[in-house]
Formats: sequence, C-alpha cells, structure tokens
Amino acid sequence: MRRDRFATTLLLSVVAVFVGATGCNGDRKTPAPATNVATMVSSHLVSPVTDTDSGCLHGAKLVKVLIDLKASDDHCVAEVTPASVCVAPGGAVRFKVLNSSCTQRESGRPAVEIGQPKFKRPLGNEPVQPVIPPLFQNCVPKVDRIGKGGSQVVLCDVAANAVEGFYKYGLTGQIDPLDPDVEVRR
Repeated sequence: MRRDRFATTLLLSVVAVFVGATGCNGDRKTPAPATNVATMVSSHLVSPVTDTDSGCLHGAKLVKVLIDLKASDDHCVAEVTPASVCVAPGGAVRFKVLNSSCTQRESGRPAVEIGQPKFKRPLGNEPVQPVIPPLFQNCVPKVDRIGKGGSQVVLCDVAANAVEGFYKYGLTGQIDPLDPDVEVRR
C-alpha cells in the first residue's frame, strides 16, 4: 500500500512538471512595444501626447503644465493643470498656455506672465541655505496676446543648484492672479 502511494505521488509530480513545461513552450505572447528613448527622462516616462505631467512620483527632470485661459463674465481666468508639480534640480518645466475661450484686451499687459518662484519652505527639517538661487532660468516668462484656440509654449530650465523645497510661482497678466506650487526634489 505504501509503495502505491509513493508511485502515485511520483507519477503526479512528473506529470505536473511536464504539463508546466509544455505550457511554457506553448505561450507565444506579443512582445512589449519598444520604449521611445527620446521620451524617457531620468527613468521617468514623459508622454509626448499629453500637455500635463506632474512628475510627483519621482521628482522628474521634465514636467508639463497646462495653463488654459477661459472666459468668465467680463474677464479671463486661468485653469492650471496640474496645480502642483515636482521637478528635479537641473530639470525643466514646460508651460503650455492655451486660449480656450478668452477675449484679450489690447493693452500693454501680457496675456500671461509666469513669475519667478519664491521659496516657501524646505522639504524636511534640513536647514535652509542662506542664498536661494533663482529657480527658473533661461526662459521668457511673458506670453503676449493669444487668439482664441491658439497656444504658446514656454520652457523654463530649473537651476542645477536649486535648493530642495516648496516654491510658489505667480501667474499674472490679463487673468485673475494665481500662485501654483512647484516642488524641487532630487
């Protein structure tokens, strides 16, 4: 009786191994699509299709902000998506200003002006360095008149020696003022 149990157990084990091995050879799956290296920045995928990417999972080298201008009564309001982004020192913030439905006045003021971010507080309990360098560099933060349905892109480099922490940048111009967040983290 004991030999029969042993033989049955051995036979079931051998059958299980062969069935499992056959299943491995028979699986023909479609290979995963190749990753476009041009859209990969610092092991963080940036979608070439969308106009928004907060980067807040990793603190990305490139983040994308959409500033959508919309009509509200007799003035323009800006809808910012995402309202908070996380960028790495030496990275960049791409702003796309889209005029969905605003009628802009002919004035000396720009449609939108992106202000230099102001340091608010460090990420943790680390002491703040006495000198905070300007965060946005190499960008023209003024967006002049944009017709309805039009858009303009502003790319701002982030200082390589940026202090990690929370910042606020102002949006002004022919819109109601806003102060969205930008977080710098390595």
